Amino acid sequence: MNPHNGHKDKGAEAKCKTLTFEMNINSEDFDSLPEKTLGQRVHKLRKQAGYNIKELGDLVNMAPASISYIENEKKVPFISTLKKLCDPLQTTLNYLLQIDSWPEDTSGEIIKKYRLLKGLSQRELAKLCNLNQSTIKDYEANRIKGFNNKTLGKIYKSIGYTSV
Repeated sequence: MNPHNGHKDKGAEAKCKTLTFEMNINSEDFDSLPEKTLGQRVHKLRKQAGYNIKELGDLVNMAPASISYIENEKKVPFISTLKKLCDPLQTTLNYLLQIDSWPEDTSGEIIKKYRLLKGLSQRELAKLCNLNQSTIKDYEANRIKGFNNKTLGKIYKSIGYTSV
């Protein structure tokens, strides 16, 4: 009740509704869709594959809202989530994340780039190398100074990186 006039506040009882709009795009228009961000790439690929958000969500066992959040840049997905999207969208992690364009100036950049090219999480790489996940995280954040060549060599081998 509104204390000023004794009437109910109609706005307080209003129900929220979500409206979803689907737009049909001619196949020749797919090339004009932007793909500068991860969300834009997922959106473009979903449209090209002919899925609406609910259909893609059903295919990969994800809530449609989660896919919408990714497409609208409201959520940064885990690698495992992106891996689930690759098959139905007929793409790779490399394309989704544009990994090839990432720099390789530090050991941390190299580890992250090649780990993702292999589709590994930090936890999975750590397990392969018999290391703590925090070690991988610290390398990738360039927090490890004066690195251990044996440890770094083990990591590089696990991600398939060979220095030139």
